[in-house]
Amino acid sequence: MNQIGFRRWITALCLLVAGVGPGSAAGFTIQKAELFQHEDFTYALDATVEYRFSDVAIDALRNGVPLTLIYRLKIQRVRTFWWDPTVFETSWHWVLRFHPLARVYQWTAVEAGSTRNFASLPTLLATIGNIRNLPITADRLEASATYHAALSVALDIESLPLPLRLLAYLSPQWHLSSPWFRWSFAS
Repeated sequence: MNQIGFRRWITALCLLVAGVGPGSAAGFTIQKAELFQHEDFTYALDATVEYRFSDVAIDALRNGVPLTLIYRLKIQRVRTFWWDPTVFETSWHWVLRFHPLARVYQWTAVEAGSTRNFASLPTLLATIGNIRNLPITADRLEASATYHAALSVALDIESLPLPLRLLAYLSPQWHLSSPWFRWSFAS
């Protein structure tokens, strides 16, 4: 390799690691979230999430790499003089896949064991971005108490295939997550 080719290779590697490029505006945003109580004293989550995957992640998905999203929900009881103890914490996993032969996108809710197929990626993202009536088994919530809740979503780099995982750790285009969305509610 000559010196000019080596410099181009080093420059391309630096830009990849720095995250410069068309996929650098990627990330997830939770626009709205709320917990509401059903008549049988169980809770359900409604949330609206905007997913902006990087070009690298979309390319990997279209080439058969499954992408796993991890959602985390924390609920803390509000107290006046002490710290707010966490009374409920859960996470759930959703796996996105593309089947090239069938030309079908697939969404699997791992904990629920359900799978749905979609004809296009925008339809899939619109569907999973509109979370409605997701059951939450928060049985330790006391009546007439005030709580703080927080919700986040992130791409799980640990679930990527091993050869891709190292690259994902080095490239910010794979570090896709939302900031914690926080709100208060009363039971």
